[in-house]
Amino acid sequence: MKTTKRLATLLIALSTCAVLMAQSDKRLRYDKESDLEGIEMEPQLLSMHENYDPMDHGTWPVFSTPCVAAVAPKSDDLVERTALWCTKKATYMFTIREHWLNRVSTTTATEFIRDSKTGKKYYIKEHKGAPVGVSYKIKGNEGKYIYSVSIYPPLPKNCTHIDIGEDVEPEKVPNVTNWVKTPTIKNIPVRQLQANQYKITGR
Repeated sequence: MKTTKRLATLLIALSTCAVLMAQSDKRLRYDKESDLEGIEMEPQLLSMHENYDPMDHGTWPVFSTPCVAAVAPKSDDLVERTALWCTKKATYMFTIREHWLNRVSTTTATEFIRDSKTGKKYYIKEHKGAPVGVSYKIKGNEGKYIYSVSIYPPLPKNCTHIDIGEDVEPEKVPNVTNWVKTPTIKNIPVRQLQANQYKITGR
């Protein structure tokens, strides 16, 4: 009789554990704002032209970035080279890429992360360095893997998977860029992107 009761108690405990684990997989694990302390996010401005023209790369601001990833991604796959910090105040997306001489970059106001389940889009609010919509050049750290930081609104607690994309194709600049619209990558587990934080911090 005692053995039967113990077995029943054990089964109940295991069932409770399974339910709790299943529930935890359905909820976002928030990072703390303090977790971002000490992480370099701001590239250094080297020069700024007084008359910026998005179609004239000679007027683009130039930055020297100290934002070098601690661990290189294994491939150029977007999921491999993206790390996410999700706080209750904001969502910080770190995008890693290999840097080469005279590399240029831009962000558009239509870049978004989207809750895969609800379809709600969260558009970019801030890009560390050049403002959203401003193209710029990067000097230094050629051959290394650098990262940029884009900030989005906070994700709700029940968001576990996101899509990453943008609505509008960036405007091509003659003889300089061949930018194309980022293909939307769908149904990415948020925790997988949070697990990539070590690529930025090395820990």
